[in-house]
Amino acid sequence: SIVVPTSDTVRTSWLLESVVNGSRSPILLVGESGTAKTTITRAFIQSQSAEKTISLTINFSSRTSARDVQAAIEDTVEKRTKDTYGPPAGKRLLIFVDDLNMPRVDTYGTQQPIALLKLLLDKGFMYDRKDLSLKYIKDIQSISAMAPPGGARAMVDPRFVNLFSVFSITFPPEASIQTIYATILEQHFNGGIFDPRIEQAGLAQKLTAANLELFNAIIIALPATPSKFHYVFNLRDLSRVTEGL
Repeated sequence: SIVVPTSDTVRTSWLLESVVNGSRSPILLVGESGTAKTTITRAFIQSQSAEKTISLTINFSSRTSARDVQAAIEDTVEKRTKDTYGPPAGKRLLIFVDDLNMPRVDTYGTQQPIALLKLLLDKGFMYDRKDLSLKYIKDIQSISAMAPPGGARAMVDPRFVNLFSVFSITFPPEASIQTIYATILEQHFNGGIFDPRIEQAGLAQKLTAANLELFNAIIIALPATPSKFHYVFNLRDLSRVTEGL
């Protein structure tokens, strides 16, 4: 959950600020696991004024249903008029959907939670599940994140993706990775617990460099294959090693 500012994180935060608070259109971040999509988005949401914004985070999985999504949204909004709902007056609701393409595909080729979101974002309403009356949802904005299709992740309906401003989040360059993890270790070593000679020796930078060298060697030596499909390494593995240190 620690965000170390780099050119990549600042760029992504600026995109979120420009789209969410500028054009106010839905935004979709697409990138491999470990590119900090979720961390940056949560930091952005937390930076918004609590007097003007409330948030709802929904983590999709293969077991997520349209009913689950609708219940989460309905629990967050309040009734305004006969058929109109929304966040408290004067506020907007930011809905962050993580792992957008994880819901399973049904018999008809549909991901039902995504079909519900498409109806909500495109038409601005949902159907009441008891009497099928319309429920108009006002003052909402959507931020979503997902990894590229593959494995358990399905291809998302292109008509749904068309509603978003889509941005690709790439892996940061090695210099940025070095800065991120060295900064985290420096804060740990400089907390007054360790001998000052550790700081003077630049141990944080040396450990991070060794960590990166090992990480790159493992990626080359242990590539993913059909029989060893679990050989997938990303920045989360670097984060775990750094956390252990």
